[in-house]
Amino acid sequence: MPKEPATSNHIISAAHEEFHWDVLWLATVVYFIQGALGIAGIALPIYLRNQGLSISQIALYSSIATAPWFFKIIYGAISDSIPLWHLRRKPYLVICSILSSIGWVMLAFAPPTPAQFVLSMFLANIGFAATDVITDGLVVEHSNEKTAQIYQGISWGARSLGSIIAGVTGGVLASQFPAKPIFLMTSCLPMISLGVSFFIKEEAVGQCERTNVLKPILESFRYLAQADFRWFLLIFVVGSVEGASGTPFFFYLREHLKMSELFLGVLSSVGWCGAAVGCVLFTLLAKKLSLKQLLYLGFLTAILDVLSTLLIQNKLTAISVTIFSGLLTYLALLPLLTGAARLSHTTHIEGCLFAMMASVYNLGQAVFKILGSYLSDLIGFQMLLIMMSLVLMLGFFIIPKLKTL
Repeated sequence: MPKEPATSNHIISAAHEEFHWDVLWLATVVYFIQGALGIAGIALPIYLRNQGLSISQIALYSSIATAPWFFKIIYGAISDSIPLWHLRRKPYLVICSILSSIGWVMLAFAPPTPAQFVLSMFLANIGFAATDVITDGLVVEHSNEKTAQIYQGISWGARSLGSIIAGVTGGVLASQFPAKPIFLMTSCLPMISLGVSFFIKEEAVGQCERTNVLKPILESFRYLAQADFRWFLLIFVVGSVEGASGTPFFFYLREHLKMSELFLGVLSSVGWCGAAVGCVLFTLLAKKLSLKQLLYLGFLTAILDVLSTLLIQNKLTAISVTIFSGLLTYLALLPLLTGAARLSHTTHIEGCLFAMMASVYNLGQAVFKILGSYLSDLIGFQMLLIMMSLVLMLGFFIIPKLKTL
């Protein structure tokens, strides 16, 4: 591990000289593709459901397949420490984009078994997780106190735009085509990041500048032992509880409220429209509020986001709540990522350290995703949402512990 162009350009122009535009374009494209991969977002869970898997099994296998996102520190450490062909970033971007594409091709042609699904998606996620880490490393490396939140806002704004397009497109495709041709279409998307990676301006280094790959990992643990880093990791864990409702919510809409593939796709796009607005709003608020204030706002909006789901009873309420939820989601997420970027900046192991912190969030989401699916079966979807909101309230007690942000 999308935004309003006019507003973003206006904000950027005030600090034109602060930006490395090749890095900004790479981040925009990579995050756009990350959102656009959602064209398989409707077809994939339905495909697994049609293989006879339960909701909890789907959550379990999906979480195992996303395991490469838990080890982002390894990709960051390798790219920080071992240059290829005298370059630290560009060769890895090329290789990993190809790996991601291969994973989706395998899924399109593999037999429909859980083992083959996990293997194919594991490979696809290795490729894209590494691409994401290397891109994040470049962004953090070239960020400063003035630009960190703008980089994050633009990148995640691009992700929202990709997701808006993918939502409706994915719904239409899922209603008209079998799943495997959709997976094959999805395999083309990582090739876009492959093309953009060639435009990155990177200073060549000597092969003698290789360092022990364990060094940045050990250095990251040294930083994480510091008080602010420890508290911030706990904030990441608490914030990741929102992942608990993902799979149960999808099948609550499809099987309990009987919503079609096309409507689910439209709903996804509506939510990401709200998210794009949330990115712009966050960028504006970041100029007026301190990071601590943004974190308080983030947890408040996360709680409102979870509880608003209780209001969904039909298509009209689903659309209304989803666009509101999309806006709240990024107001909750972007302060976390901005804080991690601020803490990682000037450590000289930006890629590795930021990746380690992001991995904690990804791992937390996966664990809560599995746990949430089982709890939903035991106590019901509505009760799960109430429990999630109670966990999120812990954030208000952790934020005052942060001293340097």
